[in-house]
Amino acid sequence: MSDPSVINLLVVDRSRSDIDHVVKTLRADGYQLELIESDQAEPTRNAIDYQLLDLILLRPGEGLPTVAEVRLMVAESGQDIPIVAMVDEACRQQHKPARLLEEGADNYFYLEDADHLVAVARKELAHLRARKRGQSFETRFKESEGRVQALLENSQEAVAYIHEGVHTYANPAYLQLFGYEHREDLANIQLVHMVPPTYRDALKSVLRRSIRSGKAVEPVELVGLRSNAKTFPIMLECAPTRMNDEPCTQIIVRDATPESSTISQQQLEELLKHDEVTGLYSRRFFMETLEIDHEGSVLYLLLTDYAAIRYAMGFEAVEQFVSEVAGLFKEMLSHEDIAAHFASGVFAIFLPAGSPTDAVVVGGRICAAIAEHSFQIGNKMFTTTCCIGICRAKDSQESAVQILAHADRACEMARQKGGNRVEVYNPPSPEKKSGVVNPQDEAMIRLIRAALTKGLLSLNYQPIVSFAAAEEARYKTYLQIVDEESGKPQPMEKVGAVAARYGAMAALDKWTLIRALSALMEIRQDALKPPILFVRISRNSIVDKQFFDWLGKSVKDSRLPGQHLVLEIKEDNLEDCFEEAKYLRVRLRELGCGVALSHFGGKPHSDRLLKELTPDYIKLDGSLIERLAKSKDENSRRAMADLATQAQKLNIRVVAAGVATAPQMASIWQFGVTLVQGSMVAEASPKLDFDFRQYAS
Repeated sequence: MSDPSVINLLVVDRSRSDIDHVVKTLRADGYQLELIESDQAEPTRNAIDYQLLDLILLRPGEGLPTVAEVRLMVAESGQDIPIVAMVDEACRQQHKPARLLEEGADNYFYLEDADHLVAVARKELAHLRARKRGQSFETRFKESEGRVQALLENSQEAVAYIHEGVHTYANPAYLQLFGYEHREDLANIQLVHMVPPTYRDALKSVLRRSIRSGKAVEPVELVGLRSNAKTFPIMLECAPTRMNDEPCTQIIVRDATPESSTISQQQLEELLKHDEVTGLYSRRFFMETLEIDHEGSVLYLLLTDYAAIRYAMGFEAVEQFVSEVAGLFKEMLSHEDIAAHFASGVFAIFLPAGSPTDAVVVGGRICAAIAEHSFQIGNKMFTTTCCIGICRAKDSQESAVQILAHADRACEMARQKGGNRVEVYNPPSPEKKSGVVNPQDEAMIRLIRAALTKGLLSLNYQPIVSFAAAEEARYKTYLQIVDEESGKPQPMEKVGAVAARYGAMAALDKWTLIRALSALMEIRQDALKPPILFVRISRNSIVDKQFFDWLGKSVKDSRLPGQHLVLEIKEDNLEDCFEEAKYLRVRLRELGCGVALSHFGGKPHSDRLLKELTPDYIKLDGSLIERLAKSKDENSRRAMADLATQAQKLNIRVVAAGVATAPQMASIWQFGVTLVQGSMVAEASPKLDFDFRQYAS
């Protein structure tokens, strides 16, 4: 929840005067408002799904979403947002407060009573803060409980909990120390049975002292009794505590055999060096080795379906899966090579300069071995693939972390290209690092600078019509730059390529977005409903870490709901900035803005991008539509049908862009595509005045 003095408020109403009354009343009470307005179901749902809301004020009325509908939206979003009904004099009889509460409202107030509004807002926000605090405490408690449990399970110390003399819990180290395989073996064994009869009185005395004093007792020397009846010296500590809200005693037992401390130290060193699950080296040992010796090649191996397999089969099954994967490539490596279980679903392999193993060859063999192997775990059989990135480490100035980052980047490139392949990291050329402008580009750079400083920029808008819902107004926004000398517009494809190469496209993106927001604000001032504008952003903006903060502030300053903006990203731009695009997608959801992938459908892995990014729209590449119109190739038609079906399952709208002829329209109509943009509909123009109603039929 936001600061107590700030309310992220959604008002579902169409009365301007009543909304202004609510805003004025709450601000007079000291609240700062981040206001979102809506009078339709879909914008309301988008605001609930993608905005961080503290309070919803809803007027029951004809044509507006009902209390029950909004309560369902909130429930489906998984959020905790109070809903307060705004009751006016006219609807008191039709919408009685008791009925509104039954439908799902948390409270209500009478519009003419400002004090009632303030009291209800204070009460619901206070209750919300209390619930949030309770949830936070519960989450932190569960996380703490989980961490404690994990520490106990992985501790080298033998720990047990005793209640009324019986074991209620024993960690693996405790079981191993006393020679038991399963916890169930201790279920009916009392603690006194873990020592010989001659030491039982001494043990009871220690326990009594701990319980009476309520404090931990200093370690005492006793003798332990293993499951095979053999005895061994122990040091025992005990302290009163609670487990599962029951009083109990915590027992810590250490092997006091003289040579045990040396053995434990050796075991600890071995644990630090090797991974227990796979038998490969540990991440720590791998990093230490790579820091010492940089010369060679690093392979970064990512198991494609690791997360899904772990989710479906559980932790123990995934350990067996990872161990089996490691067994597939261990024998492919030479004695000098260092292979480590690096992270969840990730292996790292270092091939020193003197290794006879060829990085690309062994990478290909590993990919093939994993893809061809059938894993059988429990009663399930499945297959999977991997992606491998290679960095040839020859620069001794780079750290182990930098080398791994390069290999990771190459692995991501392999994943984006469909997976089950090997990619080698290629460092940027010296020309790209230098920042020197190519003489052939100097004129274009001057034109861009002049356009930005002298205002030689403008926007054109091309309508995107819906044959299913003609009242939905959408436009694609095109930036236009005029050459000061000739007075003629310049082709943006050429301008954009040069601007992106030198990082200047980010400034043009921002100009386009500011002007688009201004156009929407002008429409709203005329008491008209603003359309949705599609604005393409370049790679410069996608990788700019400050871009989203700038956009968020600009949208908030405009006081427009974020859903009026859809940011377009070209599919080609995802090749080398996929992670940045995923992060931007998440942040744009928070803002309520949509995302569209343009020039889409021309890559072998386009279907994977749909699953990974789940955009709101995909805009089919114009060349793809033209091929469909002219080709009778059944494979092309089947691929298009699969793409449309997948998009429909993911609730992604499909736009046919660049449609210029009736045959093109007919070729995509049969696949259920109802959003169309192109010269067949209308040419781009400087005004947002297209009559979408003409497509009502």
